[in-house]
Amino acid sequence: MCGIIFTYSIKPDASPSLNHIGQVSRRGPDATHQHAITVLSKTLTFTSSLLSVRGTTPTHQPVIDHSTSSLLCWNGNAWRIHGQDLLAGINDTQEVFKLLNDGTHEVNDLMGKLDGEYAFVFYDAPRQKVWYGRDWAGRRSLVKRVNEDGAVHIASVGDGEAGWVEVDAGGLWCLDIDSGTEQWVTKTSDGQLIWNIPSLNMTIEDSELTDTSIEVKNFHETLKAAIKLRVQEIPPLPVAPQADDARLAVLFSGGVDCTILARLAHEVLPLNEPIDLLNVAFENPRIVAARQNEQKAAKKKNESTQQKSDVVSDAVDIDPYSLCPDRATGLSSYEELVTACPGRPFRFVAINIPYSEVLAHRPTVISLMSPHNTEMDLSIALAFYFAARGSGVVHNTTVDYKTPARILLSGLGADELLGGYTRHATAFSRSGYSGLLAELQLDFDRLGKRNLGRDDRVVSTWARETRYPFLDEKVVAWAMSVPVTSKCPFAKQEMGKTVLRLLAKTLGMRRASQEAKRAVQFGARSAKMSSNDRRMKGTDSLS
Repeated sequence: MCGIIFTYSIKPDASPSLNHIGQVSRRGPDATHQHAITVLSKTLTFTSSLLSVRGTTPTHQPVIDHSTSSLLCWNGNAWRIHGQDLLAGINDTQEVFKLLNDGTHEVNDLMGKLDGEYAFVFYDAPRQKVWYGRDWAGRRSLVKRVNEDGAVHIASVGDGEAGWVEVDAGGLWCLDIDSGTEQWVTKTSDGQLIWNIPSLNMTIEDSELTDTSIEVKNFHETLKAAIKLRVQEIPPLPVAPQADDARLAVLFSGGVDCTILARLAHEVLPLNEPIDLLNVAFENPRIVAARQNEQKAAKKKNESTQQKSDVVSDAVDIDPYSLCPDRATGLSSYEELVTACPGRPFRFVAINIPYSEVLAHRPTVISLMSPHNTEMDLSIALAFYFAARGSGVVHNTTVDYKTPARILLSGLGADELLGGYTRHATAFSRSGYSGLLAELQLDFDRLGKRNLGRDDRVVSTWARETRYPFLDEKVVAWAMSVPVTSKCPFAKQEMGKTVLRLLAKTLGMRRASQEAKRAVQFGARSAKMSSNDRRMKGTDSLS
């Protein structure tokens, strides 16, 4: 992974500020390099930071072909090229550069050949063009600012100043160096969409989905292969690695999505490798006050009944983190994992965030998540920011611990593909399978417009990289191709994501398979933290 800054300017000195370089260097603390060139009286400055999370030999960026002067800033992972898994030991950055630098094809004809999570800036020197963009789902951040003098700034994260906007997913931008004009490109030279994601299967079959169905087996194999690609080549830490260091962690609420990721990671990793389960919980003063009032009322009622006394002592001290639903579900699923995976050193990391720490970090989180700026954005970003920091206490100990893992697995995508949201059940209850299919199609169409860029910015500031097995192209292709009744047959099962829940059940995760969907900001209690917040809506802009 890396952080990227690209600047196009008519001024001779277009270097980014030291503050901005510091922002991207936090994403990639292993190395930071800059390369500046002058082309047609324009100054092009490329800055890349490096987080070495794949293979044995770090590739410093920008990667430059000195014969053509073309160069690449690559932030992400190519798991497959031309549909073939990259073999162990192959450097994906170099392979992507070779693909883009072949000199015979335009970039928009080539990016669809890649499967993976990425954002990039590529300077095509022979054609005097700069291409930039994100993968089809927008799993890596890229933001943009255009100054009044025509200067164009592209970066993984903004510099804290106004004017930045999210670079859209679903296409590529092409900047002509001579004219300074930009073109939004969504199709290849022969008129096909750049990314060939299969269409949603709209057929409705009256089939029975059980834990022995072939669909459950196929889903298991497809998801397991996606996880294996993402966890099999994580290098040791560059500084003083220890034998019990975890290379992999899971953003872990205890829900079925993240629990199945941990369970399948167990199947593909050597048994002695630890897996950290990062479970975040917030001190929410509003929730704590409500619980204290309940205790006072109950105590007063009890004393009035038993002693005819109105004297009420202070409420018993409350552990604010135990009031977070994700803490209870997290511990429950952790216990199931330990039972189902004997010998695997799972570490449940209880990440407890006092309200005072939320206030202290709030300005930083707001800056990182920009240009997103709503109450809901903040409550979600806070959860991912502190979870990714990875500082907490190992369960059943008093030991302070910070995960060394640089790779985090996320369960995002399961709800959109497999019908896990409440709105999917609502659509079915109102309009049957036709309504459900329409809602699933809508969710898939706006995946690239979701908030993955925001999440990437707040997570990566801790020098960690999030990977999304449910959004692997082959998992997506499977989910889009099977009939809806092979994923979420609401006519026979009330809970969504039936195929995932059945898989969890077959793998010994019976309690996790029954966990209801819960948004992270409510499970971790990072939303509506003060009495004033009760009147706010998630869509309200931050003041």
